[in-house]
Formats: sequence, C-alpha cells, structure tokens
Amino acid sequence: MNIINEIKVLREETPMWPASANVFLIRDREGAILIDVGCGKEEKFNSLKNFLKDEGFTLQDIHTIVISHAHPDHMGAMSFLLQEISPRIYLHELEIPLAADPQRLNQTFDFNLTQRYNTNESSPPFGSFNVLDYFAALCPMASAQATNKMVDGDLLCLGNFHFQVVHTPGHAPGHVSLFEPDKGLLFTGDVVGKVVAWYSPSSGGAIGYLDGLERIAKLNAHVILPSHGENIGRVREAIERTRTHILNFDSVILRNLNDFPLSFVDLCAKIYHKPAARFFPGPQLVESHLIKLEQEGKVTRREGGLVCRV
Repeated sequence: MNIINEIKVLREETPMWPASANVFLIRDREGAILIDVGCGKEEKFNSLKNFLKDEGFTLQDIHTIVISHAHPDHMGAMSFLLQEISPRIYLHELEIPLAADPQRLNQTFDFNLTQRYNTNESSPPFGSFNVLDYFAALCPMASAQATNKMVDGDLLCLGNFHFQVVHTPGHAPGHVSLFEPDKGLLFTGDVVGKVVAWYSPSSGGAIGYLDGLERIAKLNAHVILPSHGENIGRVREAIERTRTHILNFDSVILRNLNDFPLSFVDLCAKIYHKPAARFFPGPQLVESHLIKLEQEGKVTRREGGLVCRV
C-alpha cells in the first residue's frame, strides 16, 4: 500500500499481539531503508522478502534499518537479515543494550513485580521465567548491534525525508517516534495506534508515556503511521484517545481505594480477574500509576505495603 510515493508498508492483517509490527520501506539512490523489520518467524521473514521483491528490491539492497524499539515484533527478523546483510542500524541509546542483549528485557518488562508482591501465586518464580522463551513460540526475538545511536532531537535523513527523533518512552525505555515536518508524517511506533500499548515503570511508566504523548501532540502532524493498524488521519483525536485511556486508569485505581486501603496484591486482584493478567501486564500498569499518583499526592503507601487514597 502506498502512503506517499517514496514510502510503502508491509502491514499485518491484525494489530493484536503476536502480529508483526508494520514494516515501512523508503527508497533512495542507495537502495532500501526499513523502519522496523517485523518478528523473527520464518514465514514473516518470507513475507518481508516477498514484499521487497514486489517493490523491486532484494535483501542486499537494504542499507539502513531504523528500529523504533527493541521488542520482538519490531526487530525479531534481524536474526535472518543479519545472516545476509550488514546494514546501518539505528536505535535510541537506551535501546542499544536491550537489542545487544535481549535478556535485559526481563528487567524492562518488570516481571520482578510479581515476585516482589506475589500477585499471582500460580505464576512461575521470576527467576525461572524468561521472556525470550515466551517470545520464541509466538514472535521470536533477535539480537543486534547498533551502528548508529539516536537521541531525542536528532535529525534522520532517510531518502527524501528529514525525520526528527522524538523520545516517547513508557512502552520501552528508548522508544522513539519519527516526525517529518515538511510532509506532516508521524511514525508513532507503539505509542499511538489501533490499541493502547502496555507500559511498565522501568520502561518509563505512565508518566513517561503521557509526557511523550504531550510532546507529539504539539507537532504539526497530518497523518500517523502506527506500528500496528491502519494509518490515522485524525491525529489529535487519536493522541487524545490514548491519553484519556491512560488517565482513566488513575480513576480505576482511586475508585478501588475509596472504601479502605488495599495491599498491592489485593488491588491487582480487584482490577484483574484473570491470573495471567495478574502476572503481566497488571502489576506493571498498577505500579506505573501508583508512582504517578504518589507524585501527585493522591495516594500513599503505608508501612507494611498498604496503599491508601489521600
């Protein structure tokens, strides 16, 4: 599908996990540039090769890859690509160590919250759970060494486009969005799209997510190119919808604390009824919002771990 002449997209039929992220292709005089590459399943990689072939490219034509963040649906296919090519690889400085050693994702996903608070007695001990094993069955991850570091405010010249790098954490510590002011294009990665992405304290939490949304809301974007789902023309509406969704979770927590203080475990149990959600992403979302609400003076934590509404 054309977005504009120089950009095309390989889009999954569904935006829901474990679908691959959308892969964006920009052509230039050197060949092909990719923004994200999709997950590491062989059939997904074959889809990527066919997509490139349809656009008149081979793998060897890829000279630059920009990765929005180091999650498997965005960079898993690097395991195949790096066997064939040695492209320039751009990552935010906070994502570089995660891409080089994906085992670190166990920390940025904050699985230790389950162990710390024992929110799900049926879940495995944190030490025995490895997120890469979980990914392997659904959307395999890869490791990759960045050749180029991105930081907030950088300018990326990709083909005929000049993208501003915008740091938008929350879902990942070094998640980036890319804004092209001349065309009004905004690549939002996972921060705005068909669904609202989960977030965790170590990845920036609710505070980081909301700060990033505020920053991209100030940009003069005309269309959002998300990592999951179709392009979005109502830019401000989509950003505000995401912001409202996150802020509404504050209300959920405060409402559950109306009558009496609750332990973190009981608070998670009142909000999340399925055991799997009390392992992930329940504790991560609850902790992210408790940090925010504590800073705002709306909740406090007593000795012994009880959470109280102020």
